[in-house]
Amino acid sequence: MPYRKRVPEFQAVIMAGYGNGLYPLTEESNMPKALLPIVNQPMISYPLAWLESSGVTDVIVVSLTSGSKKLGHYLDRVYEGSLHITMEVVDDNTGTADALASIRDKIKTDFIVMSCDLLTDLIPHQVLDMHRSEDPTVTALFFEPNKGEGGPSGSSKVKEVTQFVGIDASNSQLVYLNNSDDMDSEEFSLRLSLLSKHPVMNISRLLQDGHLYVFKRWVIDLIVEVSHKRTMASIKEHVLPLLVKSQHQRVLADREGVTKAVEASMAANPNTQKLALSLSTTQPPMDDEETQNGEWKSAVNCKAFVLPKEVHCGRANTIPNYFEVNRYYTKITDKVRNPGATNQVQTQVGADSLIGDDTKIGDRSSVKKSTIGSHITIGKNVKIVNSIVMDHAIIEDNVKLEGCIICSGSKVCEKSALKDCEVGGGFRVEKETTARNEQLVDFQEQ
Repeated sequence: MPYRKRVPEFQAVIMAGYGNGLYPLTEESNMPKALLPIVNQPMISYPLAWLESSGVTDVIVVSLTSGSKKLGHYLDRVYEGSLHITMEVVDDNTGTADALASIRDKIKTDFIVMSCDLLTDLIPHQVLDMHRSEDPTVTALFFEPNKGEGGPSGSSKVKEVTQFVGIDASNSQLVYLNNSDDMDSEEFSLRLSLLSKHPVMNISRLLQDGHLYVFKRWVIDLIVEVSHKRTMASIKEHVLPLLVKSQHQRVLADREGVTKAVEASMAANPNTQKLALSLSTTQPPMDDEETQNGEWKSAVNCKAFVLPKEVHCGRANTIPNYFEVNRYYTKITDKVRNPGATNQVQTQVGADSLIGDDTKIGDRSSVKKSTIGSHITIGKNVKIVNSIVMDHAIIEDNVKLEGCIICSGSKVCEKSALKDCEVGGGFRVEKETTARNEQLVDFQEQ
């Protein structure tokens, strides 16, 4: 028999480096977002491990130009997993949807898209089995974030967006999305025709988009076509809302080329031609969603996978969220595997903390609710609470840190007291500095 190459069921795309909510951690003097440590492991190692357990073998990591060399080194030289990974580099101002369009020729199957900042205990087959059984255009993950224990808010001021998410309670169909720049907004509008079609609809503003999507292959063709006519930069802000609306609005589906994209896909796949009958455009559409006979039914079908509250899910996309994700994984990490927890330092380190390899702690110093990296020197009488200290930092005598992030290679000189601060990579905090809610970074000429 002739050899037949096995075609994978899904390819996967990891968006690495997107989002500006982690400044100054992602400055060139420190490291790219995908390599920021979560309990002393690179952030991207978590979604890579998740994809390994899903059975996916082919992964494309999309990196912005800034930070691509460091990320490429990690993927080529450090990563030891079983995935076949290729890295594609795009300009820093390229949106997530634009990035997908740029790798169109490399996507041959239905595909998974996830952000490098998504960390979850969700078992992959649970969401993938839903996609397999329902066969929708897209399956999107939503979760309700844990409130956590409070903690530092960070000095970064990131504008949050409220997203109203409407899900048909009878079949988990994602039928409504509406973004509002007002965090406290409680107002939204609904078409009466949509309400009549989905009378039992749960609408929530607590659910967050997990940035984990499973798409039909033709969606990437749609992105390319629509981007010729108007902005189609973001998956969350442009692609997903278009697909959700195209389930009910025929005029929109026809105008934006959604109908054409589905028909082209079905023509290329004879097994789906039966479904194509529902896309007949021989009858003139009315101004609203229905045809004159009320028989039009879109072939677009969006599903929402809402994560159970007992299953952890978090996004390390802002300073507060980065703290919260580190706090969670510090709690569940097996302390036996903590190479820094030697007899020499473990009496000075709380059970709710982790210490990296080859880190030294001076007399009368203590570490509580914190993650300390590798090759770090901590002086005498130092108090570190609820903080993250990255590799190769130096903390001199009599320093107090609370709710701080100290980036790699930084130095905090003696008798300094910092609270809710971020110290940039390689920055020197001068002796006896007192700061609160500040970003301490070197100014760089543009």
